[in-house]
Amino acid sequence: MASTMTTPPSLREPVDMLLADLSIRIQLNRTDYRKAVERYQALHRWIERDPGPLKDRVELLYPQGSMATGSTIAARLDTDGYDIDVVAQLDLPASTQPQYVLDWLCHAIRRERGSRYYAKTKRRTRCITVEYDDGMHIDITPAIRRPATPDRESYIFHHRPETPAVPGKLLIANPYGFAEWFKATTPVESELIEFIEERARAYDTAQRPLSTATAAEIEPVPAQEPPMQKSKAVIVLQLLKRWRNVQYDKRPGRRPPSILLA
Repeated sequence: MASTMTTPPSLREPVDMLLADLSIRIQLNRTDYRKAVERYQALHRWIERDPGPLKDRVELLYPQGSMATGSTIAARLDTDGYDIDVVAQLDLPASTQPQYVLDWLCHAIRRERGSRYYAKTKRRTRCITVEYDDGMHIDITPAIRRPATPDRESYIFHHRPETPAVPGKLLIANPYGFAEWFKATTPVESELIEFIEERARAYDTAQRPLSTATAAEIEPVPAQEPPMQKSKAVIVLQLLKRWRNVQYDKRPGRRPPSILLA
């Protein structure tokens, strides 16, 4: 256990040390993080393949949610998975029917029977989900940029595939703006960084996340920061998500969404 000679006075309680150690161990490991980024990039190339309904229509793919805020955690429970939430900014008229936008994106990913993603792709109410055998899934939300609004404020689309005759809805969202706000309002604190860095030195460095290179036509997933470089709020958020996952591991129904905790 770290000596109190080097531990800040505000972090000397045993519970603080236990939580610091836990925050190090719930980070997504470097292998899983690299795999997630590679799949994210592969999907971008796949969607724009010719022929396809969205050929040359994908303006930008960028991460949202946990990957954008740096609060992804590792999967440790039976019901855990780890995922990337992605926005696909499309060059389509805002008047396009929600059902068509979602169906086109689903078709662009699923393609014909026997193709790479055919059996992995599911059409959801607001996104398309690609599920992998190892528990990872990627949720891709189609969006159309709203002109003359804050950066990346967009329309997203709501339509239930099980009730195709019911009209869909157009919604306004800005997950990029939320992630930027979150990061701006949760600055790192030097006292905490030094404390956790000391706790992390004894931890297996192979478990620490890996930085990734930028792909040419895609906004990169932010490099996963080791816990000593995160703000206190991000670490708290990761611990809360871990607590939520444990509490809801065997419960039916939906878990409280991460956006609520953020």
